[in-house]
Amino acid sequence: MKFIFRLFLLTVSTPALSAGVEGQVYDNFHSIRAMGMGNAYASVVSDSDALFYNPAGIARISGFNWTIVDPWIGLSGVEALEDINDLQDSSSFEDSIRALYGDHVWMGGGGKSSFGIPFFAVSVYDHLNASLDINNPVYPNLDIAAVNDLGYVMGVGLPVLPVFDLGFVIKYIQRTGARVPFGPSFVSSLDPDLIRANVERKGVGYGLDMGANFIIPGPLSIILSGVWKNVGQTKFEPESGLAPPSEPNEINLGAALELDVPLLEVRPSFEFKHVNRDDIQLGKKIHFGLEISLPLIDIRGGFYQGYYTAGAGVNLGILRVDAATWGVELGDYPGQKEDRRYAIQATLELGFDPSLSFLGGGSGGSGKGSGAAQSPYRRLKQRR
Repeated sequence: MKFIFRLFLLTVSTPALSAGVEGQVYDNFHSIRAMGMGNAYASVVSDSDALFYNPAGIARISGFNWTIVDPWIGLSGVEALEDINDLQDSSSFEDSIRALYGDHVWMGGGGKSSFGIPFFAVSVYDHLNASLDINNPVYPNLDIAAVNDLGYVMGVGLPVLPVFDLGFVIKYIQRTGARVPFGPSFVSSLDPDLIRANVERKGVGYGLDMGANFIIPGPLSIILSGVWKNVGQTKFEPESGLAPPSEPNEINLGAALELDVPLLEVRPSFEFKHVNRDDIQLGKKIHFGLEISLPLIDIRGGFYQGYYTAGAGVNLGILRVDAATWGVELGDYPGQKEDRRYAIQATLELGFDPSLSFLGGGSGGSGKGSGAAQSPYRRLKQRR
């Protein structure tokens, strides 16, 4: 993704890269499935994605799971991208900037490879989140928010009690990027080297996440979760000069139901994010999601930062394709300024249940409870 990061930076180096609207919440995500469900995912996740959403979910992994690769790409503001392309050939930059007033362009992408067995998971990932905002037609401002992460994570999930799991994740991240505003004086000079010098900040950071699940198993399972991400804040030691932006403490609370009947699974979920932050408006903290799983197709919906989300997935054995759309609030409170985003992800993975009793998957199994019977032979597993 570092190539895409540089490509995006160069593409907008004549106007400028990125976005950092005051009030915008920067939520990192690694699953398009989760975004289709409003990112209310902490209580639902039961595979190696638990490394990124809720470490306690690692205890729910059943059998052998290898996500070989799961590239995704997302985009918003296609019309604004076209305008920026026109802007590079414009003889009157100031007039063109005014024509772009109020536009927001977002581009994201990434991928990872993960391996998980009951109680343990590891992953290496690359993740890009970059955007462009142009504000104030009289005195143009260009706001930068472009971050690329190359990360390595490892986690364990521990079934402390039959209905209670704990999880811990440690992570090492190489971060490149910044969230920087450029004022009218910069717009008048437009120095691409200055853009790159301010945006391509590089640093290394170490982080710790913790999570817990309380699970009441059954045909209608109840899952309550709590997650503390970036314990003590994840800061980045710069290679030189200024450091990339840090990741703040994040405390999330969640709940979900899982109904599992023949040929149908239903998962409504709720998550209250950023519980510890007073600077985020309440409407941005509340997330809802719903997933309906049929034998080959998943249908999803929800609410994220006050806007609807929708998604779908198709399972083709070792290949799964997921798509989603969601809205991000660029202002201080929901309903002020929506940025509608679209993304697609293809996941190539293998999973086996070797039918060994010690691979029971903790207190939750793979969303079916630890008491679920295992097949007496090795079989390809469908991801949930």
